[in-house]
Amino acid sequence: MKYGIVSDIHANWHALEAVLGDMPEVEDVLCLGDVVGYGGLPGECLEEVRSRGWLTLVGNHDRACTQPDILEWFNEDAGTVIRWTIDKLAKKQLYWLQNLPDESRIFGALLVHASPRDHIYEYILDGLTAYANLKLLDDAICFHGHSHVPGIFTLDQGSVKHSYEIKVHDLEGPCLVNPGSVGQPRDGNPDASYGIWDTEAHSFEFRRVAYDRMAAQKAILDAGLPARFAARLDMGR
Repeated sequence: MKYGIVSDIHANWHALEAVLGDMPEVEDVLCLGDVVGYGGLPGECLEEVRSRGWLTLVGNHDRACTQPDILEWFNEDAGTVIRWTIDKLAKKQLYWLQNLPDESRIFGALLVHASPRDHIYEYILDGLTAYANLKLLDDAICFHGHSHVPGIFTLDQGSVKHSYEIKVHDLEGPCLVNPGSVGQPRDGNPDASYGIWDTEAHSFEFRRVAYDRMAAQKAILDAGLPARFAARLDMGR
């Protein structure tokens, strides 16, 4: 079976719409968290994900909407967006965010937002962090997001390797698979990033799709949110 894997939508409706239009036929879609935050259309993104009934995990921005005490860990601008988002969302939408799980398992794979050892907050960006998390997996696969950087961390004779190309990759555990960010990529490519997991072929395909960045930027600016979150969409950083 094939599953779409998305993460870090971050209230970017135009990017989410483009990903849905690009996605091939799949059994279902799995969302690794951070539906809201940074972007200007949180309600639209949340309702799209919620109405489709996707298995969705909680991300740190999602969690902050229902536990504002953790905003002390956010920078000032990110915290401003979360407070604005809380005011914009309906009670039923906040309730949905509040009840998202922080992990799930499907076909033997672990799904988390951030990392196997810290489901919501740890960034896997370097070899040492990847190694510590890979050692927790035995021979399993873990799908995660949070860093907004797509790629696959694996172990090769005890050494950590990171690979990323827009193509189909064979999966062999242990490995950490990050589909990248739908709404705010940070690998230098501004196109929305997501992937397709084939459980029978044991493979993962990275996909990128262009979207209307100007419209997404306008939504941020029209909402009166920090302008840097609009500007960075052009840089993919």
